[in-house]
Amino acid sequence: MEINFDFLQASPTFKQHFPAANKIHKLYTIADYRDVISNSRLLLEALTKQIFQLENLNQYYQLPAGEYHNLRNDTHYLRSEVNYPLSIMNLFDEVRRMGNAAVHDLKIEPDQKQAWRCLSDLHDILVFLVNSYDGKQLYYFRPDIAMEAQTDKKHYHLRKKAQHKPLHLHDHQTFKKTTHDHASQKMKRAKYFSSKPISESKPQLDAPTKTKESFLTKLKHFWHKK
Repeated sequence: MEINFDFLQASPTFKQHFPAANKIHKLYTIADYRDVISNSRLLLEALTKQIFQLENLNQYYQLPAGEYHNLRNDTHYLRSEVNYPLSIMNLFDEVRRMGNAAVHDLKIEPDQKQAWRCLSDLHDILVFLVNSYDGKQLYYFRPDIAMEAQTDKKHYHLRKKAQHKPLHLHDHQTFKKTTHDHASQKMKRAKYFSSKPISESKPQLDAPTKTKESFLTKLKHFWHKK
């Protein structure tokens, strides 16, 4: 089955990425597999920045000390802020990891199978974005992605262009899906660091008891010596 990115030329939202995507496809045809993967990562980075703009997300989001704003942290942030299917976000991560390996580990020589996998991932990411933001019904290359990444009105991740403020839902990987109508109520954003209940033990109460027993014991010995 042949892959091409001609559908991008008709996309009002993502047509500017056609030259880069078409270049990646040509690199594959000439068996330049390392550049296929490394350029796919560069295109993914450009797409991620555009998603931040489309969803009105803060590109300077808060990070723990010692962390930097990079593609890995950007995609992790997207998982918690946009309502994309988990399978699509997994494609983001796969292209990013393959691209990092192709750029930084020159001992590894990417083969045709790896380049084809990366090209397929990139194709389905772009199909999802065009279907979601442009209202198209393009076909996915991988059937497993097609089953989850539906964009009709019955599915929860339909992109609503008329909605000025994007709806932020929970991370698909962390929380179970619910059937509540989130649009009809205001949801507070919360960061859950742990699901373990707080311990009910009170160790601070043991110290006075031990001190009291020790004092009484000493007083008893004192009067015994008398």
